[in-house]
Amino acid sequence: MRWIRNHKLISFLILVIVVCSVILISSVATMGKSNPVSKAINSVCMTVLKPVNAVTNGVGETLSDIIHFKDIAEENDALREENEQLKEQLAKATLTSNELTELKNLTDALNYKGLAESGKMVTGDIISMSDSRWMNNFTINIGSDDGVKEGNIVVSGRGLVGTVYSVSGSWAKVRALVDENSKVSFKIAGNMQLIGIIDSFANGELSGFMLDSNAKVEKGDTLITSGMGVYPTGLEIGRITKVKYDSDSQLQKVTVKSTVDFSALQKVTVII
Repeated sequence: MRWIRNHKLISFLILVIVVCSVILISSVATMGKSNPVSKAINSVCMTVLKPVNAVTNGVGETLSDIIHFKDIAEENDALREENEQLKEQLAKATLTSNELTELKNLTDALNYKGLAESGKMVTGDIISMSDSRWMNNFTINIGSDDGVKEGNIVVSGRGLVGTVYSVSGSWAKVRALVDENSKVSFKIAGNMQLIGIIDSFANGELSGFMLDSNAKVEKGDTLITSGMGVYPTGLEIGRITKVKYDSDSQLQKVTVKSTVDFSALQKVTVII
């Protein structure tokens, strides 16, 4: 009896086997016919086996749930990976779209007067810039290997950008129009007799003056390069946002918003 108490599970399984054996022997002896003895044995057997069936069914359901959970987890992992791939594809598509837009804008530079006789043009990417908000000076990924030289004019699809001031084999440095050392002579589009000088940059705008203090200029007038100095004629500089006569210098001062958005510039064209 002590052994049975210490081995309850094994004892229970032996009991089940014995009962099943008795049912089998009884069924064979009676040729499958029902009698009070077999009914009683079947009843006892069903009572004994009921908890076993419950445990077995519970284990089966648990295993099924585990397998189902594993399938869901694997499906979620697959969906997560697919989502990341779609995000990456979208980012690449957006980048490509932006680059195509920038390249389209660059083709507008071909419409400027004076560029045809200026020679060949080569386009490059901006790879570094100065530490200021506005790109007074920046570096591009084309250089002497591509035919770029010091003094070459740099434009974008919008207008005048600046000039090349330093060159290596695979890169070149550009001094932008917004740099304090940059000066450019301009004309008023529509009245080529009106000439002035852009000589400074502050608060996101260019400023300069008219050579003729009586020149009739207005807000909204478009400024283009005059052809005097290093820049060819016809490159768009910007539009006048303010006109003011300075009695101290006796000059008519103009404030100009550059056509080029230097804070968002990514690609430029060098006129070789």
